[in-house]
Amino acid sequence: MAEWIGRADNPLTTRVIVNRIWQEHFGQGIVSTANDFGHLGQLPTHPELLDWLTVTFIADGWSIKRLHKRILMSETWQQSAYHPQAAEYQEKDPAESLLWRSRVRRLKAEQIRDAMLAISGELQSKVGGSSVDAKTPRRSLYVKSFRNTPDTFLAAFDVANGLKSVAERNSTTTPTQSLMMINGDYALGRAQKLAEQLAKNKFTTPDEMLRHAFRLAWGRFPADSELSSAHQFIAAATAEDQWTFDRDRLVDFCHVLLNSNEFLYVD
Repeated sequence: MAEWIGRADNPLTTRVIVNRIWQEHFGQGIVSTANDFGHLGQLPTHPELLDWLTVTFIADGWSIKRLHKRILMSETWQQSAYHPQAAEYQEKDPAESLLWRSRVRRLKAEQIRDAMLAISGELQSKVGGSSVDAKTPRRSLYVKSFRNTPDTFLAAFDVANGLKSVAERNSTTTPTQSLMMINGDYALGRAQKLAEQLAKNKFTTPDEMLRHAFRLAWGRFPADSELSSAHQFIAAATAEDQWTFDRDRLVDFCHVLLNSNEFLYVD
């Protein structure tokens, strides 16, 4: 059976693999029904592209690493979600299936948790080993999963069931998510740890500290107006060669960064 599935002339196996990898990078596969390539599934939006990627995938000896590289180096993947003619193009392609701009996508549950741990400086980089409790600052890959008691934070952000194959994750937006990010102990704890890390570093000016925080959380430096607002919010004051700030407000500022769309969404 394995030989039949992996035969060079089997038209489906390699296409399914390529489509799944494309889906992970773009949020939707070239065939949107990743588990159904049959008559009841959706037709590919770009059949020639799927065929070409599949042929090159086979020619590369089924190298998934080369397929990732080919996709990531393409102009299509490197597009921004912002497009000057978005309104015009959306009238022609409301589903945005023709790849004229990047889709705005929320991070997955595990990615949100791991990103919080990474920027707060808590994430343990150890690879392998036994599973751990959700309170342990290791990647979500190693967090124990119990059928009857799912992790509250991960479940709120649509973590996969774990008991069955999931072709595509749900991506919901609910009041529970906002309440958990604003009032939940986990998000507040990461904000406090991030603030502690910032306070420990010997920055020469408050603006330098704030720029570093923006860069960690948002992947970019702040605009002048954002920096000015943040500076005023943490009540930074400079006297001669020394400067101070309100530590409680710094925690709140870090909490705002973690609750922002720029942290939670990829565009």
